[in-house]
Amino acid sequence: MIETLTEPERVHWGVMLAQGWRGELSGVGWGRSWPVACEWAVRAEKLGFHGVWVFDHFLPYPARDASPVLEAWTTLAALSQVTERVVLGTLVSCAAYRESVVTVKMARNLQALSSGRFCLGVGAGWDEPEFDALGIRFGSALERSDRLEAVICAARSEWGSGAGGGVSPEGFRRPVVLVGGAGVKRTLPAAVAYADAINWQVGVAEFAAKSRVLAELCDAAGRDPASLRRTHTPNFQLFDSEREFRRWRQHEDRGMSASQVDTYIRERGAFYGTASVVGEMIEEFVAAVCRGLMVYCNSAPAMHGLEELASMTASHDGP
Repeated sequence: MIETLTEPERVHWGVMLAQGWRGELSGVGWGRSWPVACEWAVRAEKLGFHGVWVFDHFLPYPARDASPVLEAWTTLAALSQVTERVVLGTLVSCAAYRESVVTVKMARNLQALSSGRFCLGVGAGWDEPEFDALGIRFGSALERSDRLEAVICAARSEWGSGAGGGVSPEGFRRPVVLVGGAGVKRTLPAAVAYADAINWQVGVAEFAAKSRVLAELCDAAGRDPASLRRTHTPNFQLFDSEREFRRWRQHEDRGMSASQVDTYIRERGAFYGTASVVGEMIEEFVAAVCRGLMVYCNSAPAMHGLEELASMTASHDGP
């Protein structure tokens, strides 16, 4: 299924692992956290999804408690042995959490463990309280951008600059490289120079605007814009009726007001609503040349969200 990240016209349908960062494993406990996450990934593969992706965080968000959060890289190593076809990727690995040469070596190892199914997604990092909790210096935006570029430069230096999935003379098929972030000054130019894909979590209007900027940068660099895959990571929750959605949207347990939920949908591109509404959202993103959707199911670790998403994507070159 790696071709869904290398062939320009394919849409990659991935899911974010039930990993614990959003607190979805708080009721499971550490003893059951891996079996639950493993079951989620295996079920996603059976449903036909193209990829299983992990966050790179150590503490649950927004709560900062002792709930289980499975570490990204070791979890992917384990998943490489219980899955057969799905792409396994970091979305995204924080450049500052590991030395760049270490990240590149781990990526090469995961590519071998997964038989060529790994995608190295990397970003500059944003969660300052988590940096502080780990004892890692957060630094300025400039410093974090430097760290991001150091990782992707080190990767291309060791693996070569051929297209994603290309085979080196020694027989190594390098991982696809994805950059997460929307910064116009550093992140987008770095993606144009080094990456195969880029990921944003923005509304469709902003997605289209960022795509236009990216196309201009590609043209200036002499790169075909279609060769840099644009992807999106929406939250997903399906409702049987508009009335059910309104009740959920207005419920005080949501932690946001109804207007804040509407703003989140508009500005972050969340897939919330009835099947017809979500279907229209999907069509809008695909029309905006989004060629990858790595979806977080709000209902995780319950399986019904995966099954609902699979049914939603069937008509969009999905599972």
